[in-house]
This record gives sequence, structure tokens and C-alpha cells, in this order.
Amino acid sequence: MKIGMIGAGDVGQVLTQLFVRAGNTVMLAHRGSVDALDDLARVLGAAAGTVEQAEAQDLVVLAVPFFAIKALPLPTGNDPIIVDATNYFPDRDERIPEIECHQKATSQMVAEHFHSHRVVKAFNSIEMAVFAQLARPNRSVDRIALPYAGDDPQAKKQVAALIWAIGFEPFDLGDLGASLAAQADGSLFLVNETAPVLRQHLHQS
Repeated sequence: MKIGMIGAGDVGQVLTQLFVRAGNTVMLAHRGSVDALDDLARVLGAAAGTVEQAEAQDLVVLAVPFFAIKALPLPTGNDPIIVDATNYFPDRDERIPEIECHQKATSQMVAEHFHSHRVVKAFNSIEMAVFAQLARPNRSVDRIALPYAGDDPQAKKQVAALIWAIGFEPFDLGDLGASLAAQADGSLFLVNETAPVLRQHLHQS
């Protein structure tokens, strides 16, 4: 799969490495110059590019602070799957009453910004400091479950396949509204457990 990674911080770097190891090609981009990313991209096994070039890939991962979403341009000429790996933190991002009161999931706001029904929430609920260590690509059982949610079945299917390929168990929450459970204040945030344990957390919340 051709993946565009927007964001070159911890999230972008960890995910890029795992995606490349799973056989995908990754275009790494950030808000700065392409030249500034060349060395890092090479180390990660990716190519450096502009945000617009990253958005031209089949699947685009948003690995930036939530407040930076509104400054991202809309994809032109294609309709990529957009994976929202962001987290909303009121003290860092602008305060948004709709999110704080759980009237709307953060990924629903991302979908509104991009005018896209192909937004999938994923890769945000496990701390990046331990993410790579928890990946078990060579095991088919007892994998750590990784929540994902979206409104488009085909987009979700491809993201689920990507989750499995890098070594996690895809854990389907449902539509984008259900991604509330995986947000920074949700019942599944930072819960590094198998699918049965995540189901228990959902039932108890």
C-alpha cells in the first residue's frame, strides 16, 4: 500500500517504521521543508515529500497535533483513506466544547474538515513509547488489540488489514461516533490489552 504520513514526530516515526517493515511504501511529510526530512526518511526506509504529495497516496495518516488539522490542505485529484491518529488535549489544543462534552468525536471533526466519509480513527490509543514493542507480527493469537472506527466499510477493511500486518489485533468500535471510546478521555485509551479485555472495558464504561 502507498501511505502518506503527515507528521514526523514520535507517532509518525514509529508508524512509518512499522508500515515499511510490513511491506508498504511511505511518503513522510511535515510542515517544514522536504530537505529537512531527507535524512530521517532515509533512516526510516521512507521517502520525504510535501504534505500535498503525502495526501496523494492511497492512505494518509494524520500524525500531527489535533490543532494542526485545520491548517492541512484538502487532497486534490484523489480520495484517499484518511487515518486519524491524533489525540485532543484541551490544555494543548484550543478548547472545543463539542468535544469536551462528547457531543462529537474528534474524528468526526476531522471528517468535516476533509469533507470525507473515508476517515478512520486508529493508531492513537496506545502510547508510542511502547507501541513497537507491543507489535507481534509473527503471532496470530494473544495480540494486543488496537481500536479503530469509521463510517466507510471498505476504508475500515483496509485499515484493519494494516493493523493486522504490523502486529496488532484490529478491534472494531463501529462508526466514527463510537471512536469516543478510544479518545484521550475514553475508556480504551492507553489500555494495552487483548480484545476480550477491551470488550470488558467497553461494557463497564
